[in-house]
Amino acid sequence: MLTVDYEKCTGCGACVQRCPKRCISWTEREFGFRYPQIDKDACVNCGQCEKVCPIDKALEVSAEQKAYAAVHKDDEVLAKSTSGGAFTAIADAVFAQGGIVYGAAMLDGMQVKHIRTSGKDDFEGLRSSKYLQSDTGTTYQMVEQDLKQGKTVLYSGTPCQIDGLKNFLGKDYENLYTVDIVCHGVGSQAYFDKYMDYARERYGKIKALRFRSKEYAGWSCGGGVVVVDSSDCLKKIPYRDFDNYYYSYFLSGDIYRKSCYSCKYANTNRVGDFTLGDYWGVEALNLPLQTKNGCSLLLVNNRHAMLLLDEIESLDRVETTVEQAAHCNKQLNAPSKLMDSRQNRIGEYESMSGQQIQKEYLKNHRKTVVKGQLKALMPYKLKLLIRSARK
Repeated sequence: MLTVDYEKCTGCGACVQRCPKRCISWTEREFGFRYPQIDKDACVNCGQCEKVCPIDKALEVSAEQKAYAAVHKDDEVLAKSTSGGAFTAIADAVFAQGGIVYGAAMLDGMQVKHIRTSGKDDFEGLRSSKYLQSDTGTTYQMVEQDLKQGKTVLYSGTPCQIDGLKNFLGKDYENLYTVDIVCHGVGSQAYFDKYMDYARERYGKIKALRFRSKEYAGWSCGGGVVVVDSSDCLKKIPYRDFDNYYYSYFLSGDIYRKSCYSCKYANTNRVGDFTLGDYWGVEALNLPLQTKNGCSLLLVNNRHAMLLLDEIESLDRVETTVEQAAHCNKQLNAPSKLMDSRQNRIGEYESMSGQQIQKEYLKNHRKTVVKGQLKALMPYKLKLLIRSARK
């Protein structure tokens, strides 16, 4: 029988989805994160849950890894993408083969879940970053069924979700491609739900939320947009990172799952066929590439992925070294640091409403708010100069 290690469990869902007796369910613990709970009376000790758990399994080291700075050629795709649009390009290549794409989407009610898409029409929800843990639901089972039917499948997620999928499947499939993201850590749906209680009181009926929006903050982590369903139209309301306690605490690393602070995937030894993130610091490399409106960091981790990339014509890409890619992406070097302030955030979550947490945040972070307001007024070129001077 699986023994749940609450320090290491990533919540990938492989054990829940593989259990033949359906005797593993979810229970909320610290910060509202979900952990597997086993019904000991129903368990038959088959060992399937232990077999698929990725926690203590070693990662394979790729000898063929390559790094690229990549930008989508379509300006409309680039504008809608969080970074350089590489995920859209890879997904389009799979759709062109009649394939299926899985990824995280923010659904009605602001719930983040993995969904299955079969074409460009329903792909839009997979685009852009969602800074909380996605519920994989039964998607590992669905992927297994698609693969056995001969369909080409692309599955994107955090590295622990990709590792969970691979262990769930138990063997390699030539028709499976995986994308892991450069991940700082994940917030919980329950903690985000509490923030949304505050946001709905402030903004009204919220139709959608994007943590990062180039329309208002350019290519940066500076803020996003809330889409409000007013009486006669949809209205976009921009917000900044310093004005939003959930996003601010996410960026500072205060609200991640406990396992994120000892993440075994936080290095250049990747579990996915592709690795995607923002290519921060790319300006300093002086590449023959237009990166002002976003640039993807694209790691191609094996020959299987390289063959698919060679079919993609919608990306402008320039090869760099893996060391250059990792230089400005901390999570390719080490996990996020566990701060003492995390315990304060847990206390607030357990004892306060979302409205009270926001009020406390604004009271304790006045300097951060003022600094953020001044930074928001800076021209883009001045921000680049300041960023370069710090290196």
